[in-house]
Parts: sequence; C-alpha cells; structure tokens
Amino acid sequence: MPTLREMAYALFGALRLARFDASGLDFFDRSSAAALRSFAAALVVLPAYVLLVLVRPATDETAVSWPTFMVVDAIAYVGSWTAYALVMDEISRWLDRGARYPLFLSVYNWSSVVQMMVYLPAVIIAQSGVLPADLGETVEFAVTLAVLIYQWFVTRVALDVPALPAAGLVLIDMLLSVLISGSADSMQ
Repeated sequence: MPTLREMAYALFGALRLARFDASGLDFFDRSSAAALRSFAAALVVLPAYVLLVLVRPATDETAVSWPTFMVVDAIAYVGSWTAYALVMDEISRWLDRGARYPLFLSVYNWSSVVQMMVYLPAVIIAQSGVLPADLGETVEFAVTLAVLIYQWFVTRVALDVPALPAAGLVLIDMLLSVLISGSADSMQ
C-alpha cells in the first residue's frame, strides 16, 4: 500500500495533468514498486464505482440474484483494472517505451480517481431526472468526452508518444472496457 504522502502527491499530480500541465508527472514515483502500489487507486475508486452501479438503470427484468450480480461485477471491476495494464505492458515494450511503463501505469491508475470525481456526479445528475433526459445525456456525453481527452493527454505525456498513437491506446482501453462490461452485463 502506498503511504498517504505518496497518494496525495499522485492525486495532486493527476489533478495537474487534468489541467493539461505535464509537470504533473513530477509528482509520481517512477519505480515499478510504485506502479504496483498505484493499484490502491482501485480501492479509492471502489465506493464511487459501487454508487455508479447502483444508479445505472436496470436493463433486464430477469436480473440474477444479488450475490451473483455482486460476484460478476466484482470480477469485472478487477478485470477492468488489470486487463489494460497487462496489455499496455506489452504494447509499451513494442513502442520502445518499456522504461516509461511504470510511470504510465502509476499515472493511469491515479488519474482514474480524478476521472471518477468528474464522471460520477455527471451520471448521478443525468440519472436523477433533475435535468430533461436529452440534457442529461448531453452532460454525460460531454463528461465522457472530457475524460477521454484527459486519458489521451495522460497517455501521451506519461509514455512520451505522439498524439495519434496515444489516441490509439485510449481506443484500445475503451474497447477493453466495452468488452469487459459487455461480458459482465451478459452474465447478469
């Protein structure tokens, strides 16, 4: 587990990156050990993820039992935190950026906290009925787009790759996320 100081530095760095300030990278430990510790961000994000699951609309009237739902969602959550990390380990070497992979993984994981800080309120507002449905969907879409742009920037600066390859890596992340969540949804 990271120390509170390491977590605070990483979150501050992630917030700087959200302002498109590449100096946010200076707040991250670049070691492989720090990259492994950055998975603690999954625990930080977990309560918000549970809220997200609770507010998303039910899509199937023949839902599985609550324990089955929880197990499937837990597996999907762990999968979503590990699949892209494993894929990027290989891709970063293929791109000759293997030395930057620990930094990338730390930044990617801690930036997920910032993403959730923005995304969860948008989803809650959109699902609450406070806004007309079309406006709620627009807000959710705009926040999703902002999160993708943030991911693109994080990927570009952490791996030190050009804009187009960074966009491709974000697309791979999106595809994995859709695959994992689609698989989980099909089991529920």
